[in-house]
Amino acid sequence: MSQVRSIVFDLDGTLYTDDGLAAEIQTMAARLVADSRGVGLKEGRALLRKSKRRLAEMLEEEPTLTRTCQTLGIEAVDFHRAMQTQVRPENFLSTDPILQALLESLAEGWDLYLYTNNNLALSEKILALLGVESYFKRLYTIEFNWTPKPDVDTLRRILEDIGGEPESFLFVGDRESVDLKAPRMLGIPTLLVTETADLLRIHQWLGMIP
Repeated sequence: MSQVRSIVFDLDGTLYTDDGLAAEIQTMAARLVADSRGVGLKEGRALLRKSKRRLAEMLEEEPTLTRTCQTLGIEAVDFHRAMQTQVRPENFLSTDPILQALLESLAEGWDLYLYTNNNLALSEKILALLGVESYFKRLYTIEFNWTPKPDVDTLRRILEDIGGEPESFLFVGDRESVDLKAPRMLGIPTLLVTETADLLRIHQWLGMIP
């Protein structure tokens, strides 16, 4: 595993999980849809659920919230503008000493990156709240290409920007279809996690611990 030089993390559900923040994001999206259609919040939620279900059937995988809103006529730029003004991660997140220790130990030997469907301002705020913003060499957010994950073309641009062969990367995420399927298609090692404690598996995978 010594050939790995760069570890690329997802953000939501990977470096943190919080049901309250997730609910606030869903409400923001439903309100955005409702306002665009001139209907109430309840109707906006229903439209969002229906669109997500239809898109999942078409793609045969769970769609992202950004992509779901796009099918309802919400541009990615408008979606993330609403995220910046309406979502308050400071109401839900705080410093995570365990996450800090895990990332600090990894940053001593590997370059750490973030690849997320979130916008840059929100991503920076979340990382700062968790106390881990200093460990990442670069953040690749929705502004990089304005195309949400999964997108192979965007992924190739990120790999070219970082530099290195596919086997020199490790991608870590909590969603198989969104975070890991595209990297695996390009021959990149991946690791699926479901909670912050799972990040210790990276250390095992890299041979840092038994």
